[in-house]
Amino acid sequence: MKETCATCTKRAGILKCEGCQGIFCRDDMNTHRNELTQQVEEFVGELDKFQETSRVANADLKSSWIFYIDAWETKSIQKIQETAKEARQQLETMIVSNDEENIGNIHKIVEQLHQNQRDGNYDERDLVIWKEKLDKLKEIVSKPNISVKEKKIESSFINEIRVNERDVFDQTCGDVHIKEENQLACHNFNLFGSHGEIRGKREYSNGIHRIRLKIETLDMRPWWFFGIISKSTPMQSNSTKSLSAYGWAGKNETFMNGQISKNMNGYIGDYLKDDIIELILDCNHRIIRMNNLRSTKSYELNVDLTHCPFPWMIHLNLFHIQTRIRIDP
Repeated sequence: MKETCATCTKRAGILKCEGCQGIFCRDDMNTHRNELTQQVEEFVGELDKFQETSRVANADLKSSWIFYIDAWETKSIQKIQETAKEARQQLETMIVSNDEENIGNIHKIVEQLHQNQRDGNYDERDLVIWKEKLDKLKEIVSKPNISVKEKKIESSFINEIRVNERDVFDQTCGDVHIKEENQLACHNFNLFGSHGEIRGKREYSNGIHRIRLKIETLDMRPWWFFGIISKSTPMQSNSTKSLSAYGWAGKNETFMNGQISKNMNGYIGDYLKDDIIELILDCNHRIIRMNNLRSTKSYELNVDLTHCPFPWMIHLNLFHIQTRIRIDP
Protein backbone atom coordinates (compact mmCIF):
# COMPACT_ATOMS: atom_id res chain seq x y z
CA MET A 1 0.00 0.00 0.00
CA LYS A 2 1.37 3.39 -1.00
CA GLU A 3 1.89 6.16 1.57
CA THR A 4 -0.23 9.28 1.27
CA CYS A 5 1.20 12.79 0.92
CA ALA A 6 2.42 14.19 4.25
CA THR A 7 0.84 17.56 3.43
CA CYS A 8 -2.57 16.91 1.86
CA THR A 9 -2.97 13.30 3.15
CA LYS A 10 -5.18 12.58 0.11
CA ARG A 11 -3.00 11.93 -2.85
CA ALA A 12 -0.34 9.32 -3.01
CA GLY A 13 3.12 10.37 -1.88
CA ILE A 14 5.47 9.73 -4.76
CA LEU A 15 8.41 12.01 -3.89
CA LYS A 16 10.62 11.76 -0.81
CA CYS A 17 12.49 14.69 0.75
CA GLU A 18 15.89 13.44 1.83
CA GLY A 19 16.17 16.32 4.28
CA CYS A 20 13.09 15.77 6.43
CA GLN A 21 12.36 12.24 5.15
CA GLY A 22 8.76 13.28 4.34
CA ILE A 23 6.76 11.76 1.43
CA PHE A 24 4.89 14.27 -0.76
CA CYS A 25 2.75 14.39 -3.86
CA ARG A 26 4.17 16.35 -6.81
CA ASP A 27 2.30 19.61 -6.04
CA ASP A 28 3.04 19.59 -2.35
CA MET A 29 6.70 18.70 -3.00
CA ASN A 30 6.98 21.92 -4.98
CA THR A 31 5.33 23.84 -2.14
CA HIS A 32 7.65 22.13 0.37
CA ARG A 33 10.70 23.15 -1.68
CA ASN A 34 9.46 26.72 -1.97
CA GLU A 35 9.05 26.91 1.80
CA LEU A 36 12.57 25.55 2.28
CA THR A 37 13.94 28.11 -0.19
CA GLN A 38 12.20 30.90 1.75
CA GLN A 39 13.68 29.61 5.05
CA VAL A 40 17.16 29.55 3.51
CA GLU A 41 16.75 33.12 2.25
CA GLU A 42 15.56 34.23 5.69
CA PHE A 43 18.61 32.55 7.23
CA VAL A 44 20.89 34.33 4.75
CA GLY A 45 19.29 37.59 5.83
CA GLU A 46 19.87 36.67 9.49
CA LEU A 47 23.55 35.93 8.71
CA ASP A 48 23.94 39.32 7.03
CA LYS A 49 22.33 41.03 10.01
CA PHE A 50 24.58 39.17 12.47
CA GLN A 51 27.65 40.04 10.41
CA GLU A 52 26.78 43.74 10.63
CA THR A 53 25.99 43.47 14.35
CA SER A 54 29.28 41.65 14.94
CA ARG A 55 31.22 44.30 13.00
CA VAL A 56 29.71 47.11 15.07
CA ALA A 57 30.26 45.20 18.34
CA ASN A 58 33.93 44.53 17.48
CA ALA A 59 34.44 48.14 16.46
CA ASP A 60 33.03 49.27 19.82
CA LEU A 61 35.18 46.68 21.63
CA LYS A 62 38.29 47.82 19.78
CA SER A 63 37.57 51.47 20.58
CA SER A 64 37.05 50.66 24.26
CA TRP A 65 40.26 48.65 24.66
CA ILE A 66 42.32 51.05 22.54
CA PHE A 67 41.25 53.79 24.96
CA TYR A 68 42.33 51.56 27.87
CA ILE A 69 45.70 50.79 26.25
CA ASP A 70 46.29 54.46 25.43
CA ALA A 71 45.53 55.39 29.03
CA TRP A 72 47.91 52.66 30.27
CA GLU A 73 50.62 53.92 27.91
CA THR A 74 50.21 57.51 29.08
CA LYS A 75 50.20 56.49 32.74
CA SER A 76 53.25 54.23 32.30
CA ILE A 77 55.22 56.89 30.44
CA GLN A 78 54.31 59.41 33.12
CA LYS A 79 55.46 57.02 35.86
CA ILE A 80 58.73 56.32 34.02
CA GLN A 81 59.31 60.05 33.55
CA GLU A 82 58.61 60.72 37.24
CA THR A 83 60.99 57.92 38.29
CA ALA A 84 63.67 59.19 35.91
CA LYS A 85 63.18 62.75 37.20
CA GLU A 86 63.53 61.56 40.80
CA ALA A 87 66.68 59.60 39.90
CA ARG A 88 68.18 62.64 38.16
CA GLN A 89 67.40 64.81 41.20
CA GLN A 90 68.97 62.26 43.55
CA LEU A 91 72.04 62.04 41.33
CA GLU A 92 72.34 65.83 41.20
CA THR A 93 72.07 66.06 45.00
CA MET A 94 74.74 63.40 45.48
CA ILE A 95 77.09 64.99 42.94
CA VAL A 96 76.68 68.41 44.60
CA SER A 97 77.33 66.80 48.00
CA ASN A 98 80.50 65.16 46.63
CA ASP A 99 81.69 68.46 45.15
CA GLU A 100 81.06 70.31 48.42
CA GLU A 101 82.91 67.64 50.38
CA ASN A 102 85.89 67.69 48.00
CA ILE A 103 86.00 71.50 47.94
CA GLY A 104 85.85 71.56 51.74
CA ASN A 105 88.72 69.08 52.06
CA ILE A 106 90.84 70.98 49.52
CA HIS A 107 90.04 74.26 51.26
CA LYS A 108 91.35 72.87 54.56
CA ILE A 109 94.65 71.91 52.93
CA VAL A 110 94.96 75.29 51.18
CA GLU A 111 94.18 77.19 54.40
CA GLN A 112 96.83 75.27 56.32
CA LEU A 113 99.35 75.68 53.50
CA HIS A 114 98.78 79.48 53.23
CA GLN A 115 98.98 79.90 56.99
CA ASN A 116 102.28 78.04 57.13
CA GLN A 117 103.55 80.03 54.14
CA ARG A 118 102.70 83.32 55.85
CA ASP A 119 104.44 82.19 59.03
CA GLY A 120 107.31 80.58 57.17
CA ASN A 121 106.61 77.61 59.39
CA TYR A 122 106.93 74.60 57.09
CA ASP A 123 109.48 72.11 55.91
CA GLU A 124 109.69 68.89 53.89
CA ARG A 125 107.63 66.99 56.45
CA ASP A 126 104.67 69.36 55.97
CA LEU A 127 104.90 68.97 52.21
CA VAL A 128 104.82 65.19 52.59
CA ILE A 129 101.68 65.44 54.76
CA TRP A 130 99.95 67.76 52.27
CA LYS A 131 100.81 65.46 49.38
CA GLU A 132 99.50 62.46 51.30
CA LYS A 133 96.21 64.27 51.92
CA LEU A 134 95.95 65.17 48.23
CA ASP A 135 96.73 61.58 47.20
CA LYS A 136 93.97 60.37 49.53
CA LEU A 137 91.50 62.80 47.94
CA LYS A 138 92.56 61.61 44.47
CA GLU A 139 91.95 58.02 45.54
CA ILE A 140 88.46 58.90 46.80
CA VAL A 141 87.59 60.65 43.53
CA SER A 142 88.95 57.72 41.48
CA LYS A 143 86.51 55.35 43.21
CA PRO A 144 83.01 56.77 42.62
CA ASN A 145 80.68 56.38 45.58
CA ILE A 146 77.54 56.64 43.45
CA SER A 147 75.98 53.99 41.24
CA VAL A 148 72.92 53.92 39.02
CA LYS A 149 71.36 50.48 38.70
CA GLU A 150 68.24 48.89 37.29
CA LYS A 151 66.13 47.07 39.84
CA LYS A 152 64.53 43.90 38.48
CA ILE A 153 60.81 43.74 39.24
CA GLU A 154 59.46 40.22 38.77
CA SER A 155 55.91 41.33 37.98
CA SER A 156 56.97 43.95 35.42
CA PHE A 157 58.73 43.86 32.06
CA ILE A 158 60.23 47.30 32.78
CA ASN A 159 63.05 47.47 35.31
CA GLU A 160 63.04 50.29 37.82
CA ILE A 161 66.08 52.57 37.85
CA ARG A 162 67.68 53.57 41.15
CA VAL A 163 70.52 55.85 42.18
CA ASN A 164 72.45 54.23 45.04
CA GLU A 165 74.98 55.73 47.41
CA ARG A 166 78.23 53.81 47.80
CA ASP A 167 79.49 53.69 51.35
CA VAL A 168 81.95 51.44 53.15
CA PHE A 169 82.34 50.37 56.76
CA ASP A 170 85.02 52.38 58.49
CA GLN A 171 84.93 52.25 62.31
CA THR A 172 84.34 49.42 64.77
CA CYS A 173 83.96 49.08 68.52
CA GLY A 174 83.52 45.86 70.49
CA ASP A 175 83.38 42.25 69.33
CA VAL A 176 83.19 42.94 65.57
CA HIS A 177 85.50 43.47 62.60
CA ILE A 178 85.31 44.53 58.95
CA LYS A 179 87.06 43.02 55.93
CA GLU A 180 86.96 42.59 52.13
CA GLU A 181 87.83 46.21 51.37
CA ASN A 182 85.63 47.34 54.27
CA GLN A 183 82.46 46.05 52.62
CA LEU A 184 81.75 43.12 54.95
CA ALA A 185 80.88 43.52 58.65
CA CYS A 186 81.38 40.40 60.77
CA HIS A 187 80.96 39.42 64.40
CA ASN A 188 83.93 37.95 66.20
CA PHE A 189 83.88 34.41 67.58
CA ASN A 190 82.10 34.59 70.94
CA LEU A 191 79.81 31.69 71.86
CA PHE A 192 77.91 33.73 74.44
CA GLY A 193 77.21 36.65 72.13
CA SER A 194 78.32 40.23 72.61
CA HIS A 195 77.57 43.62 71.11
CA GLY A 196 79.77 45.41 68.60
CA GLU A 197 79.27 48.70 66.76
CA ILE A 198 80.16 49.36 63.10
CA ARG A 199 79.86 52.73 61.37
CA GLY A 200 80.06 53.73 57.75
CA LYS A 201 82.60 56.17 56.38
CA ARG A 202 80.40 58.79 54.72
CA GLU A 203 78.55 61.60 56.47
CA TYR A 204 75.00 62.60 55.51
CA SER A 205 73.48 66.03 56.16
CA ASN A 206 71.35 66.85 53.11
CA GLY A 207 69.58 65.24 50.20
CA ILE A 208 68.21 61.71 49.85
CA HIS A 209 70.58 58.76 49.97
CA ARG A 210 70.01 55.04 49.29
CA ILE A 211 72.34 52.42 50.74
CA ARG A 212 71.85 48.67 50.38
CA LEU A 213 72.77 46.03 52.92
CA LYS A 214 72.81 42.29 52.17
CA ILE A 215 72.44 39.67 54.89
CA GLU A 216 75.08 37.06 54.06
CA THR A 217 74.73 35.06 57.28
CA LEU A 218 72.51 35.20 60.36
CA ASP A 219 72.43 33.25 63.59
CA MET A 220 69.60 30.79 64.27
CA ARG A 221 68.14 33.39 66.61
CA PRO A 222 68.84 36.43 64.45
CA TRP A 223 69.38 39.81 66.05
CA TRP A 224 71.17 42.65 64.36
CA PHE A 225 70.60 46.39 64.28
CA PHE A 226 70.86 48.74 61.30
CA GLY A 227 70.09 52.41 60.94
CA ILE A 228 71.89 55.68 61.65
CA ILE A 229 73.76 57.42 64.43
CA SER A 230 75.08 60.95 64.83
CA LYS A 231 78.77 61.42 64.09
CA SER A 232 79.09 63.38 67.34
CA THR A 233 78.07 60.35 69.43
CA PRO A 234 81.03 58.49 70.96
CA MET A 235 81.37 54.88 69.86
CA GLN A 236 80.46 52.12 72.31
CA SER A 237 79.89 48.37 72.06
CA ASN A 238 76.20 48.50 72.90
CA SER A 239 75.62 51.49 70.64
CA THR A 240 71.85 51.06 70.40
CA LYS A 241 71.64 52.64 73.84
CA SER A 242 72.88 55.93 72.39
CA LEU A 243 70.30 58.70 72.16
CA SER A 244 71.17 59.26 68.52
CA ALA A 245 70.68 55.60 67.49
CA TYR A 246 67.71 55.32 65.12
CA GLY A 247 66.83 52.11 63.33
CA TRP A 248 65.48 48.59 63.36
CA ALA A 249 66.62 45.26 64.79
CA GLY A 250 65.62 41.63 65.26
CA LYS A 251 62.90 40.57 67.72
CA ASN A 252 60.62 43.25 66.19
CA GLU A 253 62.56 46.02 67.95
CA THR A 254 62.71 49.65 66.89
CA PHE A 255 65.24 52.06 68.44
CA MET A 256 64.74 55.80 68.89
CA ASN A 257 66.37 58.21 71.35
CA GLY A 258 67.90 55.34 73.30
CA GLN A 259 64.49 53.69 73.76
CA ILE A 260 63.32 50.29 72.49
CA SER A 261 59.81 49.77 71.11
CA LYS A 262 58.22 46.46 70.10
CA ASN A 263 56.17 46.16 66.89
CA MET A 264 56.23 49.93 66.35
CA ASN A 265 54.07 50.85 63.34
CA GLY A 266 53.57 47.13 62.74
CA TYR A 267 57.30 46.46 62.37
CA ILE A 268 58.26 42.79 62.12
CA GLY A 269 61.93 41.84 61.85
CA ASP A 270 61.51 38.77 59.63
CA TYR A 271 65.01 38.66 58.13
CA LEU A 272 66.41 35.77 56.13
CA LYS A 273 69.76 34.91 54.60
CA ASP A 274 70.37 36.77 51.30
CA ASP A 275 67.77 39.45 52.08
CA ILE A 276 68.68 42.86 50.68
CA ILE A 277 67.68 45.80 52.83
CA GLU A 278 67.48 49.22 51.24
CA LEU A 279 68.16 51.98 53.76
CA ILE A 280 66.95 55.42 52.66
CA LEU A 281 68.19 58.54 54.43
CA ASP A 282 65.95 61.51 53.67
CA CYS A 283 67.92 64.29 55.31
CA ASN A 284 65.68 66.98 53.86
CA HIS A 285 62.63 65.68 55.74
CA ARG A 286 64.52 64.18 58.73
CA ILE A 287 63.24 60.67 57.93
CA ILE A 288 64.87 57.27 57.51
CA ARG A 289 63.17 54.40 55.70
CA MET A 290 63.89 50.74 55.17
CA ASN A 291 62.65 48.40 52.45
CA ASN A 292 63.07 44.63 52.57
CA LEU A 293 63.20 43.79 48.87
CA ARG A 294 62.18 40.16 49.45
CA SER A 295 59.19 40.68 51.71
CA THR A 296 58.38 44.12 50.19
CA LYS A 297 57.81 45.38 53.73
CA SER A 298 58.66 49.01 54.35
CA TYR A 299 58.93 51.13 57.49
CA GLU A 300 60.02 54.67 58.34
CA LEU A 301 61.12 56.71 61.36
CA ASN A 302 61.06 60.44 61.98
CA VAL A 303 64.42 61.61 63.31
CA ASP A 304 64.61 64.20 66.08
CA LEU A 305 67.68 66.34 65.35
CA THR A 306 67.82 67.29 69.00
CA HIS A 307 68.84 63.72 69.79
CA CYS A 308 70.44 62.83 66.44
CA PRO A 309 72.03 65.95 64.91
CA PHE A 310 73.68 66.02 61.50
CA PRO A 311 75.85 64.61 60.12
CA TRP A 312 74.40 61.10 60.22
CA MET A 313 76.40 57.94 59.66
CA ILE A 314 75.40 54.39 58.73
CA HIS A 315 75.25 52.38 61.93
CA LEU A 316 75.19 48.61 62.56
CA ASN A 317 75.29 46.62 65.77
CA LEU A 318 75.92 42.86 65.70
CA PHE A 319 75.47 40.41 68.57
CA HIS A 320 75.69 36.79 67.36
CA ILE A 321 78.83 35.06 66.09
CA GLN A 322 77.50 34.07 62.67
CA THR A 323 76.23 37.50 61.63
CA ARG A 324 77.76 38.87 58.41
CA ILE A 325 76.38 41.96 56.67
CA ARG A 326 77.63 43.28 53.32
CA ILE A 327 77.27 46.92 52.28
CA ASP A 328 76.53 48.00 48.70
CA PRO A 329 76.06 44.43 47.34
